[in-house]
Amino acid sequence: MRPLYLRLLVLLMALAVPAGLAAQDQPTGVRDLAAALAAERARIAELQAELERRAAVLADLATRLEQIVPSLETPEQPPASSPPVQEQPPAPLTVESPIRPEPVRPGFELYGDAKIRYETLKQDFPGCVGCPDRLRGRLRLRFGAAGNLSPDFTAVMGFGVGEVNDPNTVYVNLGNNFSRKVATWDRVYVEYHPTQARWMKLTAGKFPYTWMRSSMTFDVDFYPEGLSERVSFDLPRAGRLKNVGVQGFQLLVNEQPGDQRMTIVGTQLTAKAQTTDRVSTLVAVTGVDIRRPEFMTRALLDGSDVGVRNTNATVLNNGMASPASGFRYANVIVENVIRTPFEALPVTVGVEYQHNLRAASDRSTATSLRVDAGRAQRQGDWNFGFHIFRVEQDAILAGLGESDWRAPSNVLQQRWAVDRMVNSNVQLSFTLYRGRTLDRTLPGALTAPNLPLGLRDPWTNRVYLDVTYRY
Repeated sequence: MRPLYLRLLVLLMALAVPAGLAAQDQPTGVRDLAAALAAERARIAELQAELERRAAVLADLATRLEQIVPSLETPEQPPASSPPVQEQPPAPLTVESPIRPEPVRPGFELYGDAKIRYETLKQDFPGCVGCPDRLRGRLRLRFGAAGNLSPDFTAVMGFGVGEVNDPNTVYVNLGNNFSRKVATWDRVYVEYHPTQARWMKLTAGKFPYTWMRSSMTFDVDFYPEGLSERVSFDLPRAGRLKNVGVQGFQLLVNEQPGDQRMTIVGTQLTAKAQTTDRVSTLVAVTGVDIRRPEFMTRALLDGSDVGVRNTNATVLNNGMASPASGFRYANVIVENVIRTPFEALPVTVGVEYQHNLRAASDRSTATSLRVDAGRAQRQGDWNFGFHIFRVEQDAILAGLGESDWRAPSNVLQQRWAVDRMVNSNVQLSFTLYRGRTLDRTLPGALTAPNLPLGLRDPWTNRVYLDVTYRY
């Protein structure tokens, strides 16, 4: 074993000798050490070259980013010579938006739709004289704004074209000597939905329906007037039960001097459950009390309300016509939504039972069945629907019934529909209403003109072809 100082001296001499001479004259251990040192120097040079290459790549990326974004860092205060930075207002929120960022700045969002309709109406039997046979064009135009007054309030106001004396429709006929079409307020309401209590929503004014119902009990074109209150609670830990809710509404229908008015007061209980992995079920139980219904009945009989015909049984009260029955509804709707393997083709099956607890006769019940397949939301969507109703004479107040039917009550009514979304804004629709009177012998029953005794009321067919543009 050589001393350490001798080994260091040999190493220094090896570094000083030329490479060729070292390879010939130096011992084997020194040559190996020199080779290792040369390899490390080459490795260092290689790593230094790699670092320089990566630094060039990073510099090139930084140059490209500077071309896209003028400055990656915004100073807290702009220079005195540059113009002040303008803050962009937040995007407007829709009425249905469940989450609102803080703070919410006041703003409005416009809404509207335009619908052109071609309508046919036909009812016939052999030898009929004067049977309905009508072709007409109709127009619906709605325009309004929804505004966020504060984080807790939303206000909505809108115009609609329609017949002033017909509350059951939002359409106007074409062909009245090129006359102008009357537009009036069809909705004006304020909605309170506190950010600290998302489970509560209060509505006041003239508003779209806030409770679950079908056209059996309330015409689709009505906009109720009054108050509505709803509380709804999600139940994430209740197993298959997902949500429960309570809905109340108080509506003013007809106000008269001397504290005489027609009102509607209702309460609805709802529960939603995930019945299976693919089926969700919604149950709605509703009680409705209609006070002073004679005001609406008389408006139908004297022609001041041309929305529908009166088909309820009537009596004379102090020389004035009044419904023979009172109207207090008990209504149950069960709706099942079935998720299929096709996202755009869900299936909905709903059943409804309606009973008038204050009917003066046993003609007090109504039932319905609804089947829908598909949806009408995105471009290319199809929706197919079938709905059938059987409504006895005094099951509902006729003045609130559906104006597109053969009759609002004492009727067997079908509805067939096909919708096609041409794009996200344009929808094509085909709808067939097919109905007939249940019992033509009842007072107030609607029948075809000059219908012979013993014949059943023939089917009335009403077809709608619609083009709807929404924005």
